[in-house]
Amino acid sequence: MRLFNTVVLLFIGLPAAFFFAYQQGWLDPYVEEDWIPAGPLIQAELRATVSPEEIEARIAAALEEDDYADAQLYAEIADYASIPLSDETRAALDDANSLTNNIRRTGGSFFEGFVYGRGSDTASFMGALTSDLTVIGDVRDIAGEGEKMVRGEDYSTLILGLSVAGVAATAATVGSGGAALPAKAGLSLLKVAKKAGTLTASFASELRRLLSEAVNFKKLKETLQTTSLGDLSATRRAVGEYADNVSFAKLTPVVSDVSALQRAAGPAETIRLMRYVENSGDLARITRMSKTLGPKTRGIIELTGKTSLRAFKTLANFVLWLLSWAWALVAGIATWLGGMGLRRGVRGIRNRRAITREA
Repeated sequence: MRLFNTVVLLFIGLPAAFFFAYQQGWLDPYVEEDWIPAGPLIQAELRATVSPEEIEARIAAALEEDDYADAQLYAEIADYASIPLSDETRAALDDANSLTNNIRRTGGSFFEGFVYGRGSDTASFMGALTSDLTVIGDVRDIAGEGEKMVRGEDYSTLILGLSVAGVAATAATVGSGGAALPAKAGLSLLKVAKKAGTLTASFASELRRLLSEAVNFKKLKETLQTTSLGDLSATRRAVGEYADNVSFAKLTPVVSDVSALQRAAGPAETIRLMRYVENSGDLARITRMSKTLGPKTRGIIELTGKTSLRAFKTLANFVLWLLSWAWALVAGIATWLGGMGLRRGVRGIRNRRAITREA
């Protein structure tokens, strides 16, 4: 009995006490967040709180809206958390992923995103991002918003500032042999998110403040006033010469997080995830979350309402994880005992048959 109590204390009591203290924040000065793996706890919470019916309903709704990317997202989460899906749902996903349906979905959307720099689905997001990474989008937007600026009309300081910073980052990318490409990608993703309407008002306000320190808009206006903005080549040359005045010091941390987020979750998912970013702190937390969950990040946020790995590291999830292991252990022992009983039964039958034959 004493041995049993010791085992329970070591393997259940102490870890439970640790998670409770960590959840209360008492261990923050001593325990790094990365020391506690979040994956098993996230899976335990999903299995306990998300039913197969809810996952299948989300997949069906996405397919109904012809949004295969979202449908596949929830299917991947189901696989990740070992939540079973019906054969009918699997078949519907396979049908939606056929070559014909893929071509139908992506062809026009990519072109629309490339030409107009905006979109609402994965293909159009990728088209908009592609045009921006080739500077075509930046120059187009500088010409459009710059014309309004010169005329004294309302213009988007966010779109104009990100575009000018994008041209500067492109020049730095060429000059650094590609080292500044992540910064350029981050700026382009923020701009596409703004056009797609996924930037929150508070985060957009923070970005405007950072851009006002990075870009001297008064000097930019003077440059654009002497430029023929209808001539995109002239606009590119003029802004390219101005680009040396752009300061990335305070903008770099945010742009770096956006770039890291897109490497982990993908460009289209990064644009969608901006809906959950209220400030640069949120962005940093979701970026860390994406390094564990990859493209599944947004779906898990939508299912659980949690936007950080820390939020999953709770005593409740530890207990859920422990119970799943306990059930697995009980099932394993039951299987082993059943196998032992079966083998003994078979041996008994064989022995009786042998005795019968001898008699």
